[in-house]
Amino acid sequence: MVNKHSNLSIILYGLRFSSLPYEEKLRKLRQIGYRSIQGVIAPGLDDQAHKALIDELGMEFCCMAAGLDDLESDPGKYVNCCRVFDCDQIMIGTMPTEYRADYDGYMRGIDRLNGAGRMLAKEGLTLGYHNHAQEFRRFDNGKTGMELLFEGFDPQAVHFLLDTHWVQSGGGDILWWIERCKGRMSYLHVKDYRIAPANYHTGIGETEKQFAQVGDGNLPWQAIVDTALSAGVKAFIVEQDFLYGQDPFDCAEASYMTLKACGLH
Repeated sequence: MVNKHSNLSIILYGLRFSSLPYEEKLRKLRQIGYRSIQGVIAPGLDDQAHKALIDELGMEFCCMAAGLDDLESDPGKYVNCCRVFDCDQIMIGTMPTEYRADYDGYMRGIDRLNGAGRMLAKEGLTLGYHNHAQEFRRFDNGKTGMELLFEGFDPQAVHFLLDTHWVQSGGGDILWWIERCKGRMSYLHVKDYRIAPANYHTGIGETEKQFAQVGDGNLPWQAIVDTALSAGVKAFIVEQDFLYGQDPFDCAEASYMTLKACGLH
C-alpha cells in the first residue's frame, strides 16, 4: 500500500524454531533492521494490543496470513484485523490437500478460492495465493496447476503471492512468472534454492536440493528484485522453511543484508 514504509519484510514461520516469546522475536528482527512483517492474528493479543506492540517497535504489517477454513468460518475477524493494521491482502498458503489429486479437484479448489476472494473484494481486500512446487504438476490435459490457477482465478479477487524457491523447485522460471503476474501480484515470498553443500551424490550427479537464506543459493537476486519492482511488487517477504541446524535469526539477517544490497529497505 502507498503508505507503507518498507519493502523488505519477513514472515515469522521460519522463526518457529526459536523458543523466544513472540514479542522478543519481533524485537530481535527489529534489531536486525526489519520494519515490516507478514502478520497473523496473534494468540493472546487482541488486535489493538497487538497493533500497539508493533507501533512501539516501529514496525508494520505488509499483509496478513490465514488458513482458508479459518477465514471462511469467521471472515469478519480477519477483515477487522486488516483494518487495524492497514493491510490490503490475506494470504492462503497453497491449494488445500483435498483438491490436489486431479484436474476436477483443482477446478473445485479454484471455485472455492474465488468465492473467498470475492468475499474479501467486497471489503476492499484481495486474497493472496502462495504456491509450492505441487502447482507445477502437469495434468492429463497438458496444463500445469499454475496454468489452471492463472486462467481460473478472478483477477479482481485473487492475486498471486509467488514463492521464489518453490517456483524453482517446481521447474518454473521465476523471472518469467513474476512478469506474467504483473498487475496480479503485490507481494513476493523470497527464499533461495541451494544445491546441498554435501558429499552425497550418485553416478548421474544427483544431489539434495535445500531451502536457503537469500544469497546462499542459486537464484539471481538482483534480477528478481528488479523484475519484481517493475511488475509492481510492494514488499519482498523473507521466509525459510527449514534451517539445517542454523540459527533462525542468523538466517533472517543474512537474507536481510542480501536484499538490502539489492536496493530494498
